[in-house]
Amino acid sequence: MGLTFKHEHSRNLDQQLYSRFPLRRQFVQPDWFSQYIRVIPEHHSCQVEGATIAYQHWKNPGKPALLFVHGHAAHAHWWDFIAPAFVSDYDVVAIDNSGSGESDHRAEYSAALFAQEIVSCINAAQLNSPIIVGHSFGGSMTRIAAHLFPEQLDSIIIVDSALPPKRSSREPLPMPKVRNRFYESMEQGKRRFRLRPPQPCDNKFILDYLAGHSLKKTAEGFEFKLDGAVFAKMSLSEKFPAAADMVRDMRIPVGFIYGEKSRFFPPAIAEGLAFFLNPTLIRVVPEAYHHVFLDQPQRFIEVLRDLLHELRR
Repeated sequence: MGLTFKHEHSRNLDQQLYSRFPLRRQFVQPDWFSQYIRVIPEHHSCQVEGATIAYQHWKNPGKPALLFVHGHAAHAHWWDFIAPAFVSDYDVVAIDNSGSGESDHRAEYSAALFAQEIVSCINAAQLNSPIIVGHSFGGSMTRIAAHLFPEQLDSIIIVDSALPPKRSSREPLPMPKVRNRFYESMEQGKRRFRLRPPQPCDNKFILDYLAGHSLKKTAEGFEFKLDGAVFAKMSLSEKFPAAADMVRDMRIPVGFIYGEKSRFFPPAIAEGLAFFLNPTLIRVVPEAYHHVFLDQPQRFIEVLRDLLHELRR
């Protein structure tokens, strides 16, 4: 999952929760972070079912391929300070799924369509059997892509994405009633940036960086790039196996990373992962919540590097 943004006249429970963890201004970036975000990728796009899908490419031809998929309401820039740690050993790409970042919005979304966007990005970037790393909702879409297109992938790594043992069902979500909110300045808009689900995050310099990449300038002012109606527009007609069954029966290797303090993986659930995942491919990041690589970015890099090494064996 990613960010949400608020409207001045919308005072609901979520808004009260998010206000517990306000975003402060003026944060100094540590050297490692500044060094990584100075590694600038190429920016490309491809067409998928009538929509332009943007992606970033840290090119290293001939190396094994690695593709990062963001969570709901996030975007490719969430990986700007993670991907460069791997560019010496991998040909690295980060995608903006439709409705997020620089990609187009759609009239309707679906899990199969998100999976198709991932595979189309693989083909457009000429990645050869990549390992895909997907966080949260992006982890779910990565799982769907591996279920539908296993021949296109080497393996996948799911990051703090729930794996319910039963198929879920839900009623359609209502369309948002409020129109887009415009802000007079980038700084004003950045102050409305919040993580969702709400959680503490000590690395305010990361939140400030992500907030700046979450807004765009328009003739009416600054607005968030996100299509806030993605879930309301999601198709409910798709029928896939339960998530736990899907990963258990996966035809390619599945790695898993979760945060020690994640709300989705309390000890009882975390211990149960070994029932349907290879225990040697499960990793936990200490002192991390759901947004694992925002909470502990350097530890996440170490854990991911170790897991990639295990997968490549």
